Amino acid sequence: MASAKRDIRSIIDSFSDDLLLIAQDVVRDQVERAVAEWQAKAEKALAKKSVQDEKALRNQKALERIERAAEKRRAREEQKAAARALRLEQRVIADASVPEGAERKPRGRRAGGLLAEPAIKSEPTPPPLFVHKRRRDGEIQQLRRDEKEVAPQANGTSSNGVANNGVANNAPGMPEQLLLGL
Repeated sequence: MASAKRDIRSIIDSFSDDLLLIAQDVVRDQVERAVAEWQAKAEKALAKKSVQDEKALRNQKALERIERAAEKRRAREEQKAAARALRLEQRVIADASVPEGAERKPRGRRAGGLLAEPAIKSEPTPPPLFVHKRRRDGEIQQLRRDEKEVAPQANGTSSNGVANNGVANNAPGMPEQLLLGL
């Protein structure tokens, strides 16, 4: 009986040692999994924070660019205002030096313009007959008038000497609607 008790105790002791080893393996596996999950969460949080930091940095740089542009715009506007004030001051000084009865030249940006006196034209140029012609290969060719055609039409007469108000009269006796393309 003593040997049976000893055998049973040795079996129980070896069984308990095996159970302890199994429990340690299970605990070790769970700890490793928990640490891996924690590291993954920490890496995600770190990556998210770095992305947010990059966005914040980009936004800060964009704000700085906008502020610099606004500052430059303000400086340009101040320079323009100072130049306008200087021109106005010079104009006032120039007006004060001119006597009241003397005529002044009109002030404007250009001597010519819509309100200026019209320039004398040598000859009116006739409008182009056609703007362009397309070749078979697809190339567009600008059409030009011959000098022979330009002179009679500028005078308002056709080649047969009849006044036609700028309309070509190629065939005598053709109805006016056909000539006008109606």
